[in-house]
Amino acid sequence: MSVILLPDIEELDSNSLCYSIYSELYHNFFNAQDKKSEDNPYGIEEGDDTSIRLRNTAYNFASAIAGAVAGEGGEGGGGILLDYLKKTGGNMTGVLRANYGFEAGMGNTRLLWAYEEIAEDGVTPVYGLQVSGDIHIGGSNLYLGGRQFIRYSAGDGIAILENPVLSFGSSSLFSRGEMVFGESKVKGVALSPDTIYIKGKEVYHAGNANLATVNWSMQNATVTGTLQVSGNVTLLSELSALYGVKLGFDGKTVLHIRQEEALLNGFLTINSGYGVKIGDTPVLFRVNESDIQLSCDYGHLLLGSENTQQLRLFAGLTDIDGDNILISKYGAAYFPDSLRVAHNYGADLLSTYRENDANEGLVVHKRMRFGSKSGMFLSGDGERVLLSGLSDQAAFGFRASTSVFQLPESGSRSFYLQTGCDFITFDQAIEAKKSVGIDGSFTRLTDKHLFFTSENYLLSTSDGIKHFGNAYFLNSLSSERFSSGFAGYGWAILKNGITGNIAATFDELTIRKKMRIYELEVQKNTATNGSLWVSDSCSGDNVERIS
Repeated sequence: MSVILLPDIEELDSNSLCYSIYSELYHNFFNAQDKKSEDNPYGIEEGDDTSIRLRNTAYNFASAIAGAVAGEGGEGGGGILLDYLKKTGGNMTGVLRANYGFEAGMGNTRLLWAYEEIAEDGVTPVYGLQVSGDIHIGGSNLYLGGRQFIRYSAGDGIAILENPVLSFGSSSLFSRGEMVFGESKVKGVALSPDTIYIKGKEVYHAGNANLATVNWSMQNATVTGTLQVSGNVTLLSELSALYGVKLGFDGKTVLHIRQEEALLNGFLTINSGYGVKIGDTPVLFRVNESDIQLSCDYGHLLLGSENTQQLRLFAGLTDIDGDNILISKYGAAYFPDSLRVAHNYGADLLSTYRENDANEGLVVHKRMRFGSKSGMFLSGDGERVLLSGLSDQAAFGFRASTSVFQLPESGSRSFYLQTGCDFITFDQAIEAKKSVGIDGSFTRLTDKHLFFTSENYLLSTSDGIKHFGNAYFLNSLSSERFSSGFAGYGWAILKNGITGNIAATFDELTIRKKMRIYELEVQKNTATNGSLWVSDSCSGDNVERIS
């Protein structure tokens, strides 16, 4: 009895899962037999009864497997694994689900598996899928449970898995060929021992992505380890690095972002017209090639803090126009507009003012002390200036004149000095351009004059003093050096302190008119040593001997 080929085999769709399983199973069955040869005349060859039996057997297995996977007919439009990808990313045309675990391998070597781990919190489960080797599926169709599970096309070498749920349990899946998810390698996803293709494009992985000659692109990527790039990196969108950044050059870290700080180990160069913003306001702005502007966002610009010891100027601080140096780097200060000085947030102590070129200056609002905070101080009340000590005070200022020499209705003003002290003492000479007088009195001292009234005064002449007006002496009057008696010297008009009598002593006395004497006492001392002349017509003061 001859063996015939099952008629359904010739009607199989080459793109169906059943055909893929059938082809793979038949090839495996056929290659497992000894080939017919001269040494083995009972071996198998294509077309003999044994090969037909193997085809029928392969079809029966494939039909059952494909029916189990895809249902009766095994011609589903998409495999159940097409919507599942390797964790490196890609696209599928169908859906692959393994919600309760998945493992596949060969030679007791696990190649593809789903895994579950417990997160670091010790409670939350973590699921994943891992491939450690090549993937190879043979045959045309595979049915499990009456549904087509695998469909293989021998013509183009595509195996399709179609099933709502594909579970390998705790088994391993191994393959030495390619695995294609989709209609073809160009339109679907392909897995091979060498690489993975999505719609005909190679997927980069640890085996080929680290090559210096490979260029690749993708949509999303998750790197759990270290990503190292030897060439240039061009980002066309936003870069997000929320767990720290190190940027540098030539192996040296220039910018390190960690926790809540950014460490800069180099220079930050800002071109003209750019800077640093807070909100929409530039707070550090390079105005031009030489000028930098430091500002704030409608707030206050604060320099230093409680931990700052010093603010040091290495250049002068100028006004807005740059014309005036307000504070030099060595401490010189110049404030052309105005100046106000206070202490411990008190009232103004010193300020400047300007009305015009002729009326501008400083205003001391309180006290200006000298030496120390307890030393003498100057103050004012608008009408006078006060000089104050510990218990004494002197004032000077201007007021309406009370001088007797002012012209009537002239509105004369006087500069005055007033104090509660008993005396005003000058350690040096006092000089005046015109005169020194007594307020409210005619007494004044001018050049060579000492006036008491307009008629009574003293006048210095070239050889003495002139007295204008009567002279009254209450006591004695004498020459600078005086000694009484016949052999004395000088002259004097002396008052006797006991009797009150006045006695005058002169060397000579000449009276032109009358001389009234109530009592005359003459005392005469004479001595003769030689000739004595007595004459009533002449006298001599000196005697000269003529030889």
